[in-house]
Amino acid sequence: MRKAFAVLLLAALAFGLAGTPALALNQPPLNLGLTDILDGALPGPGTYLTEYIQPYSANKIKKVLGGGDLDVGVANTLAMTQFVHVYKHQVLGGNLGADLLIPVVTISADSPLTTNPGWFGDITVGPFLQWFDTKLFGMPYFHRLELDFSIPTGEYDKKYALNPGSNHWVIEPYYAFTLFMTPKLSTSWRIHYTYSTENDDTKVKPGQVFHFNYSVEYEFFKNFRGAVAGYYLKQLSDDEVDGNKLANSKEQVFAIGPAVSWAASPNFFLGLKTQWETSAENRPEGNRTTFRMTYKF
Repeated sequence: MRKAFAVLLLAALAFGLAGTPALALNQPPLNLGLTDILDGALPGPGTYLTEYIQPYSANKIKKVLGGGDLDVGVANTLAMTQFVHVYKHQVLGGNLGADLLIPVVTISADSPLTTNPGWFGDITVGPFLQWFDTKLFGMPYFHRLELDFSIPTGEYDKKYALNPGSNHWVIEPYYAFTLFMTPKLSTSWRIHYTYSTENDDTKVKPGQVFHFNYSVEYEFFKNFRGAVAGYYLKQLSDDEVDGNKLANSKEQVFAIGPAVSWAASPNFFLGLKTQWETSAENRPEGNRTTFRMTYKF
């Protein structure tokens, strides 16, 4: 019976991003660990291209519907292409900007979970305001406020338990910042709130979610930073199926691990990190590694 419930929960699984992609039960693609070091500190107005490669694997789904673990392996590899443009025009002291995220993902899982062979996930777009050269308690403070919309453009078929697309809309505001305590020591956070609409094919509506990425960073060498980084997710309300709450369906997870970032030139940036999950409920608990390349035109 527990496996049957788990398959029901996994019916709306999506891999992608809200501003980044993730492996979840009924939750849409979420940015779990995709961004962290110097996240709030974009290096000025202009056009940016970022490519993320993020493999994830887990061999258990933890504490399913308030019960025990489910021994089912799941894995995916995400390739996320992001275009960002920051305008010189300002509103409320911040520079206007626009964001576009295009995910491609491959999915695999153990039986009895079935996987859609499609690759294309849900596209995310969002306007934002980016503040440069501000101060917090006298310390340099860079911050950004964005409102993202994930559009159900990804490949989806309800006959599969796992799909690249979520088949529902997602509205996700977030606030990102980087605070420099010293020229070498900084901390960066991205704080999200996620609201999802109902999947018309399954009548599943994921619960609302609070989640954030974090990092504490230090410049060990010129233009090279190391960090302790990770993420936390806490679902605030139960999922709903055809308008009825699904008890004990709230998800949570915490992750931590090492990260490095290198400014190879004023316009080219590289990042690498790996993060291990713990304290998961109603979702897989595994390992997530991310490689990032950013180029400023």
